[in-house]
Amino acid sequence: MGVRTLKRALRTWGGLLAGGTAAVMFAAGPAAAGTDIYVNTTDPFNSAAAGFASEGEIFTVCDNRADGLRASGHIGWIEPTASHWVKLEDTNGANNSCATKNLEIREGLKVTIEICVKDGANGDPKHCATKRGVA
Repeated sequence: MGVRTLKRALRTWGGLLAGGTAAVMFAAGPAAAGTDIYVNTTDPFNSAAAGFASEGEIFTVCDNRADGLRASGHIGWIEPTASHWVKLEDTNGANNSCATKNLEIREGLKVTIEICVKDGANGDPKHCATKRGVA
């Protein structure tokens, strides 16, 4: 799944879920070694979303609601010699471009993504949700 497709899916799913429509889960293609994952915040409006595309190891965070809060996401994985917990925030407001980060994660490693919303750079994270997949 490409970055543009993932961004479009994050925006579309956030809107669909906020409107009460059921969403279809991401699924990796049969040739993919990893799993693509997607998660919304736990608030009733799905104010933010995060996704991980295993092909290319792209992490995306989207602010889906114009509520004055920012989308704050993390992705983590453990290698034999180090653990990683990378922060990514969408700070340009809802319905603008999502924040993306191209990572280098060894194929087959388990990854965890977390998405929260918070008030400003130093706000407390709230409505957090996590999901796990494989790079």
